[in-house]
Amino acid sequence: MKPAPMPIARRIATPLVLMALLLSTDARSQEAHPGAIGRNIDELIAIARSMNPEIQVMALEADAATAKAAGAGSLADPKIQFAVEDWRRDFPSYAPAGSTAYTTKKLRLTQELPFWGKRDLKREIAEAGAKKAAILKRAVENDLMAKLKVAYAEYHQAHQAIDLAKNLRGRMEILSRLAGLRYAQGLGRQQDVTRAEVEKAMIDAEIARMEAERQKARVRVNRLLSRELSAPLVETLSARPIPPKAALDLPVLVDRAQTGNPEQLAQDAIIEGADRTVSLAEKGWYPDFEVGVGTVRKEGRWDSYEAMVSLNIPLQWGLRNAEIGEAKAMAAAARQKRKARENELGGEVQEAYFALESARRIETLLRENSLPQAEIGFQAAAKSYELGRTEFLDVLMAEQQLWKTQIELLRVHLDQQMRLAEIEKLIGSEL
Repeated sequence: MKPAPMPIARRIATPLVLMALLLSTDARSQEAHPGAIGRNIDELIAIARSMNPEIQVMALEADAATAKAAGAGSLADPKIQFAVEDWRRDFPSYAPAGSTAYTTKKLRLTQELPFWGKRDLKREIAEAGAKKAAILKRAVENDLMAKLKVAYAEYHQAHQAIDLAKNLRGRMEILSRLAGLRYAQGLGRQQDVTRAEVEKAMIDAEIARMEAERQKARVRVNRLLSRELSAPLVETLSARPIPPKAALDLPVLVDRAQTGNPEQLAQDAIIEGADRTVSLAEKGWYPDFEVGVGTVRKEGRWDSYEAMVSLNIPLQWGLRNAEIGEAKAMAAAARQKRKARENELGGEVQEAYFALESARRIETLLRENSLPQAEIGFQAAAKSYELGRTEFLDVLMAEQQLWKTQIELLRVHLDQQMRLAEIEKLIGSEL
């Protein structure tokens, strides 16, 4: 006995549903918001450099240090002295006489002069401080840029994950209709329809969670840009390109980190200032001078002049030795701190480099092997279900495997972006 012919509705509707399922693609959001920014990371970095309050504070502090250096090493203000000498007492009291006619009056101008070289050293110490302040501004920028790159990557990853989840939701909607159609035709089971509805509800919950993650990433980006936390960002943003492996030479990266990291450059400025402080402390053994000139008034006439020079005698040996010892210890500590950080930077660069390369290899395996296999597996399961050769549960498992593979691919993309941002932070420049 021949089987009953397939109803027209099933022969047309089922293949159409399956075709829609198999051809469904990522439906990327094309939302446009007035005032949205962030089409690429370079745009955000430029905004952060001009708007972030931390950078502005450091810029003002650098300006203050530069202004201070401009006045360092200047001479002290001169002094004017007026003296009355030979002022007789008014006998029999001890009070001075009311008349100053027979006194000697002196008007004197004096100037303190540090020993040769001390002023230059003070100026160089202040200039080293100004250099340090300018480099610390770069360090704050460097740290901010790394945070911004990571937040941007997280926002991009959340956006892509939502697109994938919405695409999965659309596929599950099609599968649900297919399961309902088969059940109505007596070819499927009620459990298949129920499973499809449960799976759709779970996907909806996952989309809600991812939306929250995207909002949190947007808040982080806007906070770093000093914008309103709810200000819009471009939804169709693109990820930063990862430099090819050939462009990442590990020894070169380590050297760049150990010599070009802003922390190291700031420490170099500290060492420079500490060395000048040692030299200044050693010059404390040499005296400072004070010179002066004046005019003398006697018997109602300015009829003579005077000149003077004085110097301090550095007899406080304990004080001088203590100052020199302190300065040398601070200079040695600065050098040791730089060396210790140099070793740390070398290790951190290597860790970030190997993590990046590991994520790159995992991405290649997922993209070239796991993801195509998962796509083929899902399409085969969907086709077999349409032909009644497999269970609906097999289709769900294939779809979930595809989803897990896609999400894992997004995770390794994010990991690469984070490792790239970390390397650039360590070397203090872009790759």
